[in-house]
Amino acid sequence: MGWWVATKGEPLAFAGRTEISQEAAKGVALAKSAANPGTVFQVRYHMNVNAPAEVRWEAANGTVIEVTGDDRKRP
Repeated sequence: MGWWVATKGEPLAFAGRTEISQEAAKGVALAKSAANPGTVFQVRYHMNVNAPAEVRWEAANGTVIEVTGDDRKRP
């Protein structure tokens, strides 16, 4: 599974550096969101070549929320 961080609104296709774990990618998104107030960063993942990329977390202003379908949960 590949994890990466992208700005919300960018195409879901992979772009950029991958992280080895969900927690590492979440940490990168939190740091970027704290350094860039008002910008939303998404932690995205790709299971395999036959599955579409999906968003797992969104980070904004140093806060992260879990994205599950249409629901958003604060950890």
